[in-house]
Amino acid sequence: MKKDSLTILIILFFSLAVRAQVGRNLIPIKIDKTTADLNIKQSEETSFSFHLKKDFYYLITVEQKGIDVTVTLKDHHGKTIQDVDSPNGRFGSEKIVFSPDSTENFILTVKPLSESTNSKEGHYSVVVQSPPKKLKNLSYKALHQDFDILKNAFIETHIGLWYNTYTQFDSLCNVQKSKIKDQMNALDFYQIVAPVVTYTKEGHCAIQPSEETSNYIRQHGKYFPFLVKILDKKVYILNDLGNYKTKGMLISKINGNSIESILEKLLTIEPADGYNTTSKYHWIETAFSKYYLRFFEQQPNFFDVELINPKTSEKINYNEIPALSFKQYGKFVSKESKSIPNYNYKEPAALKIDTLNSTATLTVNTFSTNDYTGGRKGFKEFLAKGFQNIADRKIKHLIIDIRRNEGGAQAMEDHLMSYLVDKEYPKYKYAEIPSFTYSFLDYTEYRDKNSRDDFEKDLRGEFYRSNDGRYLDLPEKYKSDTPQTIRFKGDLYILISGLSFSGGSEFAALAKNYTNARFIGEETGGSYYGNTSGFFINYTLPNSKLTGRIPLIKFVVEEKQNGIPFGRGVMPDNEIQPKIEEYLSGYDTEMEFVKNMIKNK
Repeated sequence: MKKDSLTILIILFFSLAVRAQVGRNLIPIKIDKTTADLNIKQSEETSFSFHLKKDFYYLITVEQKGIDVTVTLKDHHGKTIQDVDSPNGRFGSEKIVFSPDSTENFILTVKPLSESTNSKEGHYSVVVQSPPKKLKNLSYKALHQDFDILKNAFIETHIGLWYNTYTQFDSLCNVQKSKIKDQMNALDFYQIVAPVVTYTKEGHCAIQPSEETSNYIRQHGKYFPFLVKILDKKVYILNDLGNYKTKGMLISKINGNSIESILEKLLTIEPADGYNTTSKYHWIETAFSKYYLRFFEQQPNFFDVELINPKTSEKINYNEIPALSFKQYGKFVSKESKSIPNYNYKEPAALKIDTLNSTATLTVNTFSTNDYTGGRKGFKEFLAKGFQNIADRKIKHLIIDIRRNEGGAQAMEDHLMSYLVDKEYPKYKYAEIPSFTYSFLDYTEYRDKNSRDDFEKDLRGEFYRSNDGRYLDLPEKYKSDTPQTIRFKGDLYILISGLSFSGGSEFAALAKNYTNARFIGEETGGSYYGNTSGFFINYTLPNSKLTGRIPLIKFVVEEKQNGIPFGRGVMPDNEIQPKIEEYLSGYDTEMEFVKNMIKNK
């Protein structure tokens, strides 16, 4: 036998062996039919097979009922496509959204986590759902029930009652509730409820369309084929599209809708801390096409746009620009965003040193421990090495850039602050939760008694009921870090923006209170006076199936008398925003302003 023929046979043998192993003991399941009450032990692994069609969007859900599992989607060769393990413990759902590029069989593997904290045995269910052809209509009674559940949950958790009186919040709720009509679908209902969530004025509060709606939109929705940037409340296009020369143009109208009416609507459905708007504009620009679809048009085949050349004020009309499918839009964003300078950050943090001008630039894009190798320890090591380098080179000026820092893990901001202060500081006036238990938990991931007990145990581990009836943080629970021996003592400049949120905004507030930093950019997205975050309750309304989260811990920062209005973020000493041509060219307007300030000092 020739050598090439032998090689082919060997490859074929191993290929067949792999297929045989993958196909062994597979449980066939039908699309849109739940396989319920399955039992599994820690040492076991169960695999299911099913047939999926090309370019259809499927929602795969494994409901955990007392045991924490990992879920893996594989192709028919056994190659892993997705691997998920959400941080929801032994209860709740593991979900995969998938659209195959070819019609074929697929495999789903369920395996318990081999951890001592996990159950030795438990139950789960599996369902693979195809995209709906149309959205179900819901009764007036069912929609009213969902609305009342959400409103009462907000009141019970005090969400919306820090910046509003009960009368104000109740009035807004009554206005929105009056808009409910019989036989609305879940998307119609979402459009009514979203402004209520926004009116809480809590940026960590959220609501999303139902899974049915999301899957319907993935399959049938049509997207606006442009990326945008909002500067000075004006909406600019960031990309050309084929023969359409649109890059840098101002949007005036989309399919007859004025850009002013579009922004007015979107501002009412994007939550923010207090009375802030800078965060809203940043979040709207990144989700512009998605929000336009949800609140204006779900299935336009084409877009007619009226544009304005910002240099000449000339109006330009482009008609019948093809809309994009969900899959096309995802590929479009991936491609176009790479060509726009600084559209996304590439690393969680970085340090650059300019010895000629004795300036260090420390960029901290996130406080999420998941983004640092080694987690919190890795972040601390990065800071220790960086500030040692700054000290060794006797750097006089330090620029800290947190313009993209939307927060992360608790106390990460304190690790950074410990290199900027010479004594410990009171971080919060207090941190408070509404209660240890809540009446609406049947509609959350804590509907099971065991998970509810775990949830209450976690809260009691950090809070106590004080003599005045409030549920406050245990003493020394949230305290500052001990100041570092190697700390920066020179001139400090901090770049901030509307994306400086949560922990990022808390860092700005602490630096405002306890350093002599100069702030450059725009008002932080997070409130200077604190925020509600920490523990979250994830809910699903029983009829419309809208999902969302309610933050529980009200963190109230120990403020100073510095003139910041209540409900606003840290204000810049120098308010700087780029022009559209600067942004598109990659010129960093705020950073260059600071560098010139240092050179001219």
